[in-house]
Amino acid sequence: MNVAFTGALFAGAAVIALWIVVRFPRLAPRSLKARVVVSLVVGQLLAYMPIDSGSYLTLYGTLFGLALPILTLAWLGAFWLLQSLRDALPS
Repeated sequence: MNVAFTGALFAGAAVIALWIVVRFPRLAPRSLKARVVVSLVVGQLLAYMPIDSGSYLTLYGTLFGLALPILTLAWLGAFWLLQSLRDALPS
């Protein structure tokens, strides 16, 4: 059960991030430097993200209030870095 939920959480965050990339392309930072900084900051957020499992309410609150937005930002950073790679390649 936990593995399925974790997979669904990661896949859901990826789908949300992909939707944001396609729907709002102007949200992407313009420079490669800014995109790398976004990815590094999100990596630090992931490293220090607390998950409170005291009760079901606090567990789901931290999963959907912290983990899902931070994972979505992580996927956004990855997609933006891939776009930078695409833009750097010769046509």
